[in-house]
Amino acid sequence: MTTYGLRSVQDDDHEWLVDLHNDPSVLYNMTHPQPITMEHHMAWWSKISHDHRQLRLIFTVDGQRVGFTKFYDIDRANQNCVLGADIHKSFRGRGLAKCMWSLMLDKCFDELGLRRVSLTTAEYNTIGIKTYEGLGFQREGLLTQSLWRSGKFHDQICMYMLDIHWRHRSSSAIGGRA
Repeated sequence: MTTYGLRSVQDDDHEWLVDLHNDPSVLYNMTHPQPITMEHHMAWWSKISHDHRQLRLIFTVDGQRVGFTKFYDIDRANQNCVLGADIHKSFRGRGLAKCMWSLMLDKCFDELGLRRVSLTTAEYNTIGIKTYEGLGFQREGLLTQSLWRSGKFHDQICMYMLDIHWRHRSSSAIGGRA
């Protein structure tokens, strides 16, 4: 049986994280698409790894690192946060994103006690949009012409999910919800 999980970032993950970040398809979907060095990554990591409003976890399949999950601006007073995630190029196209995002939503709503999560994604990220909508995320607006890619501006789609919507789903990609 396949085991899916989220675990803390370990020292030997950092080279892998730089490789994941610098993948051209990951950069293309980022708001700030700048490649990074290990030195830059470690400086960033030293700042955010102790910030209680940030959480970064490695998504694993049978103990093997597959993706990187990002929980931004965790606001416990208002019970919300912003989410993001990437899957390493060697694991894309296997249907793992739904599993990863399901674990992230469980973490937010069941462990962190949040009420609302949100994300933004580029309008051209059709695979991501299909995944998010399949999990129950709702569109709530646009950041009109906010991304410059390939010589033109693109919109970013703002999406959200409430805990009550997630809890009402009957079964997930990994066994609990749809």
